[in-house]
Amino acid sequence: MKKSVIIIGGGLAGLALSIDLGKRGYDVTVIEKGNYPRHKVCGEYISIESQNYLFSICPVLMEIKLPLITHFKLTSTGNKEFHSRLDLGGFGISRYLLENLLFEEARMKGVHFHLNSKAIGIQENPIDNTYTVLLKNEKINAALVCNASGRKSNFEVADTTRKMSETNLIAVKYHVRLERDPSLIEIHSFPGGYCGISSIEDNKACLCYIVKASKLKDVQNSIPILEKEILFKNKRLKKIFNSSTFVYTEPLTISGINFNIKHPFSENTFCIGDSAGSIAPITGNGMSMGLRSAFVLASAIDTYFSDTISMVELKSEYTSFWNKEFATRVRLSRHFQKLSESPRLTNITIGIFNVFPFLAQGIMKRTHGQPF
Repeated sequence: MKKSVIIIGGGLAGLALSIDLGKRGYDVTVIEKGNYPRHKVCGEYISIESQNYLFSICPVLMEIKLPLITHFKLTSTGNKEFHSRLDLGGFGISRYLLENLLFEEARMKGVHFHLNSKAIGIQENPIDNTYTVLLKNEKINAALVCNASGRKSNFEVADTTRKMSETNLIAVKYHVRLERDPSLIEIHSFPGGYCGISSIEDNKACLCYIVKASKLKDVQNSIPILEKEILFKNKRLKKIFNSSTFVYTEPLTISGINFNIKHPFSENTFCIGDSAGSIAPITGNGMSMGLRSAFVLASAIDTYFSDTISMVELKSEYTSFWNKEFATRVRLSRHFQKLSESPRLTNITIGIFNVFPFLAQGIMKRTHGQPF
């Protein structure tokens, strides 16, 4: 009988893990509260460190022309700019396209999907060391359960001592068309937040910004007014908005954003992606973290099911990996998130980076990993 795994959440990390385990011959079920294809609020930049892994689990990606991103620009409300070549670089792809391709690949690998379904509980069965995941009208049994349900997982343990961000933030995303250098990823700071823009497939660009919720409240919760009165204080950002053709006029939004370090193993589940901890988007490494955690966990689960290591060792190895690889990145990203919310501090940072560019390169290396 095949060993079985349930994955709660079919985002990027959950889909990658499902394909990887499916390729290894395991019986995998994904429980996803939504459906495919879908748009999601996301910077849509993936570090090149993840490229080999993505191509291995979804070969069709090699056939799609995606923009290679090799340079970085940082601006604020002043006149100074910082430009740098990226050490590893990355590529751009929309979550709409990427998740749909991974979903189709997972189905071809025999992964079972429960779409438009929500897991409401997990029960441990101590007699045979298995688990039961409760849905609204169904129960599913498995040897292991993995949580890939994101930063707002309903299975995470409340732990205020680990809270890393007290600021209430919202994020807004558009797809746009405009004349720009597709090899460039840009970060433009404004009072209370920052906006990133980078190219994706089909000559489009992802324009996504994060801002303090209080800034939106100050303008009667009007996104158009927020953009004109707050974002446009950065003249470069104003020019980008005014020269863009918006693919969809109404933006996607999310609220209640935090950048927490959580628990790689919690509530009888192995947590991957944002379920284990969220990194501030300014570092551009969130999707690669999700992919890397799927890569490592799939291999560890394979070793466990081969009776090479015990459950205790599996938990210990995965927890040690996550803390070693990602905890410092999340903490460091939190500081740059705070810094980026202040144009004055961003301008000071730009001045320092222009005088000592090696400092910027060092920071970028500390927020990214090696190819896997």
